[in-house]
Amino acid sequence: MLDCPTFILALLYNCGGSFESATKLQKIAFLSVFENGLEPFTHFKWHHYGPYSEELQETVENLSEQRLVVEKQLNRTSFAGDEYTIRRLSLTEKGKQLIEEEISAIDARDKQALARTIEQYADQPLSRILDYVYKAYNPRDFVE
Repeated sequence: MLDCPTFILALLYNCGGSFESATKLQKIAFLSVFENGLEPFTHFKWHHYGPYSEELQETVENLSEQRLVVEKQLNRTSFAGDEYTIRRLSLTEKGKQLIEEEISAIDARDKQALARTIEQYADQPLSRILDYVYKAYNPRDFVE
């Protein structure tokens, strides 16, 4: 079974070394578990932008502190002209070396679940993923 750090590193590795948007990371993790059969590795609750794992966010911060991942804020402008900020996550060389060492230990079923999710959603715009999650999942299903 994957843990949060291995999931994040494997996702980044399989997405070419970087991934745009912490919110998208949350949704990819959620969809990997709830739609593609990845063994649950964290708990999700409903938050501002749908399913959210506090542990996943804390893990990103820890990986950044360990210099396995670099988190960079990027300013963007929407089609409507509104300014917003996203966080791009990128593997460092140290992070890449670590996941290359660990990738062979990941269960084949988990690798397939992650690969399916990446194929389905990694290139999708965040707005499309959010729209899908909001329609497919009910916040009441996440009441603790």
